[in-house]
Amino acid sequence: MYKVAFIVFFPLSVLGQVFTKNEIIGLQNQAKNITIIRDNWGVPHIYGKTDVDAAFGLMYAQCEDNYWQMEESYIRLLGRAAQIYGERELEADAGIALFECVNKGKEAYAKADVFLKKLCDAAAAGINLYLLKHPHVEKRLLQKYEPWFFLIPSPLNPTSHGITQMEMKNAFAQSFNMQPKSPNEQLLQKESGSNTIALSPKKTKSGHSMLLINPHVNFFGGGQRYEAHLISEQGLNVSGFAMFGNFYIWSGFNQYAGWAHTNTHSDFEDVYLESFNHPSDSTQYKYGDGYRKAVLWKDTLLYKTDNGLKKKVFVFRKTHHGTVTAIRDSLWVTIKDASSNSAKYILQAWLMCKAKNIKEFTAAMGNVQLATNTMYADRFGNIAYWHGNAIPKRNENFDWRFPVDGSNPETEWKEMHPLKEIVQVVNPSSGWIQNCNATPYKSAGISRPKKENYPAYMAYEDQNFRSEEVIRLLSQPGKISFKEFEKLVTSNHLPMMAEWLPQIIRAYDKEVKRQPEKDRKLGKVIDTLRNWDYRYSTTSKATTLAVFWYRSYLDWVRTKIKTNLSGAYLTNLMFGKNLPAPDSTAVQILHSSIDTLKKKYGTEFIPWGEINRLQRIHTSGTSEKFDDKKMSLPVGAVPSAMGSLFAFQTRIDPGQKNLYGVGGNTYVAIIEFGEKVKAKSVVYFGQSADSASPHYFDQAPLYAEGKFKEVYFYKEDVLKHAERKYHPGE
Repeated sequence: MYKVAFIVFFPLSVLGQVFTKNEIIGLQNQAKNITIIRDNWGVPHIYGKTDVDAAFGLMYAQCEDNYWQMEESYIRLLGRAAQIYGERELEADAGIALFECVNKGKEAYAKADVFLKKLCDAAAAGINLYLLKHPHVEKRLLQKYEPWFFLIPSPLNPTSHGITQMEMKNAFAQSFNMQPKSPNEQLLQKESGSNTIALSPKKTKSGHSMLLINPHVNFFGGGQRYEAHLISEQGLNVSGFAMFGNFYIWSGFNQYAGWAHTNTHSDFEDVYLESFNHPSDSTQYKYGDGYRKAVLWKDTLLYKTDNGLKKKVFVFRKTHHGTVTAIRDSLWVTIKDASSNSAKYILQAWLMCKAKNIKEFTAAMGNVQLATNTMYADRFGNIAYWHGNAIPKRNENFDWRFPVDGSNPETEWKEMHPLKEIVQVVNPSSGWIQNCNATPYKSAGISRPKKENYPAYMAYEDQNFRSEEVIRLLSQPGKISFKEFEKLVTSNHLPMMAEWLPQIIRAYDKEVKRQPEKDRKLGKVIDTLRNWDYRYSTTSKATTLAVFWYRSYLDWVRTKIKTNLSGAYLTNLMFGKNLPAPDSTAVQILHSSIDTLKKKYGTEFIPWGEINRLQRIHTSGTSEKFDDKKMSLPVGAVPSAMGSLFAFQTRIDPGQKNLYGVGGNTYVAIIEFGEKVKAKSVVYFGQSADSASPHYFDQAPLYAEGKFKEVYFYKEDVLKHAERKYHPGE
């Protein structure tokens, strides 16, 4: 647990790191091996002699487009945000220290093989060259980037395991005045995620495989998706997106194959309850017939104050299962993670980038380091899907969705499941595979995997409306063209409303017979909804009514899950053929949503695009907020939980009229693997975070309409659409 030991003051001034003359010469010489060509969308195509050169160029390009976010991401990953933002960030910094992320990054680099070290060295060099060539760029904390930065693992998230904020507060009360969070985080997790689809030649009109890449994440802050194209003379030629701050493509395609990831509920992390009940030594915990000694250590964090930096020393402890993160009643809570080797994780991702066929890609997946699902398609007609990757073998007598007894040796993990044992689909007879963060047991129509063939911990997901919509579209007879695929992946049909709205209307019809006076308030609303085709659009007033019903429904759901935090319980409230709310409640929710609309807009009949908007701001670390008076674009899409394949999560702040996008579709790409690769993509704003750049918001009009731009994969096309060609540092 965290424990305050003492406080000391430090001055805020920090001396800048000086680069030696030899370091500067080395950076400049390496840059000569790299050429960056920016196309007419600002996307960098990075050509290098070696793979290492590509990593250098990718990090340099990211700095050009958004150095502020680069530094922000690594300040937070290093656990130093409180040095910039003050005590309010100590909780996040302590999470980095708690899971020893920085030490693990240093150790991983020290033990890394030569190739990975060279990649990390080059990534750091790319950023450092940018800093040298841009001496006036704001450096809030970091003066020089070290190679081990890129091997720092992200901290685990206790709240994703049903560990409540109050239980964490019980463990950390000596250090933090933590406020319990509302159930909104669980709802956001249900609304977010990703979509991916693979089509085999038997399902396409061209006779070529196709792939959808469609992550759903936040628009602002860390984890943003960055589009890039990496090419080297060592066989690297991969286009797609990197997670901002990383030097490799996470989801994308090469000239032979493509792949995409979605979040998984396959079990790669488990929670243990530990009994520190030794009669005379509080550092020992029960295990089997005896006790084991916990490891205790200290870490020091700094945080900004008006009088300089204060120092706070913390004491942590861990068992052989993992770090103590919370206290539940008299038991201490630890988390064990199967996907924590950052070096092997990155090398697996790099091998996937260079795989030329399904055999090579399967071999890369066989390293089983990823905490995600993976979809695959290639030019040879193969499609495949793996649900999860890093999954340890366990005793199936336990329900691993819930914490297990850490003192029972029967709860110990065994070796990792080899890839062949993981839930998967390869070349299904249906001709298609889909995953939208839902169960894999409905992933491929008649060719779906059978649930009884796998341990329960392989896939805890239930079904959701996004998955149902994709299954509906792919199950229709006939083959799909590339143009039709482009429309399919942004379908505006809302299966939640198609299933639930008729039930709401029937409930209203029954109620109005008993209370005819209610027709005066809701009669026109019901008529509008009764005539709706369950498809969103910017001009649709029914869409506005439906979304505000959904938002009011979420308010009701929040009251239900405050006392029942089960993921399965929440799923029942967010998905199903039958409306989960009683008839009277459903009608009352409609009343509430109409009251909200009238109060805010003066009418319940308002076209959806008038208030559902896309606007770019710089949120992190600034006071800038969404502004109804500034330029924004109408968006027809709605929250993903309603079954919208084009996911668009919004926020409405006090004093504002409009709802503004804060998450959902980010990088979206569709690829066809013929003799030559054909691809289209779009990002939600534009390539550059510089408001003066022509690429600050240039993709937004396409994005808002659910359209795509062409991806330039071949050099002749890159040169034809080139805006700028240069070496890093020029």
